[in-house]
Amino acid sequence: MSPMRNACDTNIYYEAYGKGETVLYLQSVLGGINPGAYYFAGRISKNHRVIIWDGPNCGQSGVVIKDAQSEYHLACEYIKRLLDKLGEKSVHIAGCSGGGEMGLLFARIYPDRVKSLAMYRPADTTIGLEPEIVKARYFDIAAAAEISMENAVKYSENPPEGRFKNISRWLAELCRKDREKILEISGSDFARIMRRWGEWMGAPNFYRAHMSDDELGALNIPVLICTCPDDFHPECLGEELDRALPNSVLCSVGKYRREDEIYNEEEDENLFGGFVGFVDRYENFISEKFG
Repeated sequence: MSPMRNACDTNIYYEAYGKGETVLYLQSVLGGINPGAYYFAGRISKNHRVIIWDGPNCGQSGVVIKDAQSEYHLACEYIKRLLDKLGEKSVHIAGCSGGGEMGLLFARIYPDRVKSLAMYRPADTTIGLEPEIVKARYFDIAAAAEISMENAVKYSENPPEGRFKNISRWLAELCRKDREKILEISGSDFARIMRRWGEWMGAPNFYRAHMSDDELGALNIPVLICTCPDDFHPECLGEELDRALPNSVLCSVGKYRREDEIYNEEEDENLFGGFVGFVDRYENFISEKFG
């Protein structure tokens, strides 16, 4: 089914499949429901209820710009609102790349709402091409917004040529959804929010959702960590998380991924390399831990 649910001040789009204990699958904040989400739902919904979603400002969900600590904190707020609307008290969470960090952050903020967590490919946003993505999504838009919101939208509609120019187009897409809501925001306030969000996402501790060792050590839920190494998702991140988390299982799936298998606009990168292996391991993990 494909319903909308009003989560207080905006619509959040989700799809739910199957029956049983609920698993929420999270992609990163850089897009809505993708082919990897459908693959995950198709496999895991054989024995569980699987929810996939468009987070705020993504896909078919509504426009929400708030002075949250990060875009990930904003997403976590709306995950909770959606689960509340659906009557879900506690769920399993699985996330790919930034979706894993989103799940980790949600588990810290709302520990009673998470039964287990799976993280596929923890991400390092400080190396390789990743800082370019953070810059295009947040800091370039912030610079344009300092002049005016109209200027920021115009910049987003036609950003400079470059490999990640499409990353900057999200604001123009939101403006097409709700022009009035976007243009009523103060440009200087919007720029400040964007810089704050960019600093949080681009910091060295992003891969652990900025959690300290003590905070990670207090997270007692079962955690599956699957690495699929490449230059932007190094295996050492999963190893560090495994050492800090008290009830974790670490595994490596898939071959070392080439750069063209990570950033390829023609394909869904989740389906390269080890994603299928991750879903295989997740099926075993959830069965072994919860029957």
